[in-house]
Amino acid sequence: MRIRFWGVRGSTPTPQLENMRYGGNTSCVEIRTDSNEILILDGGTGIRLLGNELQREFGTTPIRAHIFFSHFHLDHIQGVPFFRPLYNPKNHFTFYFAGRRDANLVIDALAGMMANPYFPIDMSKLPCSREYVDLVEGTFNVADTKILVLPLNHPQGCVGYRIMQNGKVISYCTDMEHGTDWSDRNVRILARDSDFLIADAQYNPEELHEHVGWGHSTWKQAIDLGIESGAKRIVLYHHDPYHEDTEVDSILQKAKLLFPDVIAASEGLVVTI
Repeated sequence: MRIRFWGVRGSTPTPQLENMRYGGNTSCVEIRTDSNEILILDGGTGIRLLGNELQREFGTTPIRAHIFFSHFHLDHIQGVPFFRPLYNPKNHFTFYFAGRRDANLVIDALAGMMANPYFPIDMSKLPCSREYVDLVEGTFNVADTKILVLPLNHPQGCVGYRIMQNGKVISYCTDMEHGTDWSDRNVRILARDSDFLIADAQYNPEELHEHVGWGHSTWKQAIDLGIESGAKRIVLYHHDPYHEDTEVDSILQKAKLLFPDVIAASEGLVVTI
């Protein structure tokens, strides 16, 4: 599997010079399976760049992809209206979500960004074909992968994903706050022996007390999670909007002292496992 990061920032886009090395777009990760199926994790502003690249790659060939949402806070969905492949009637997308009892609630969450007076195009009028899949907690098959979905502790709810193919595991554990037993247990299950753990690392430890209840973790908690779970590689993700490149550099250096095989996610980073 190949992973490419299109958006790595948390909370809000930060298009400023001081953030250009790691990037200012919000959450979006592309995974290509071994048979080149397209899985997209979250639809933050980074998905706009992904859409441009898909159009260049496919040309006039129809695009089919699977889009998974961890949750529906704005920084994880705000790029969807600008994902240009949605405007091509040849393309087909399946949207996956979990923890919502009514698919219409999810459709409304996405469509709400594009409703009058916020956006000129109504989502219901997008020309591409679409499906909406309401996931339940547990393991399911999609494309040529097996995916485990479990809930995580975050305001209004969030889920993590464990994506498995040909003996390799990618764990996606963004937007979660430690300290709740059921969620801590779930995140350990999702991360266990993973080849590539993408983990919420928004805060420095000294910042956490100011953000209790905000639903995020520190880089130290991400490292501790990876070590405890036996992850082979840890990726610090969902960088705080107030952390400029120099701060992320500092966080990464401190993290490497505890776990050498750690990287900080950056826009354009490509990793194959």
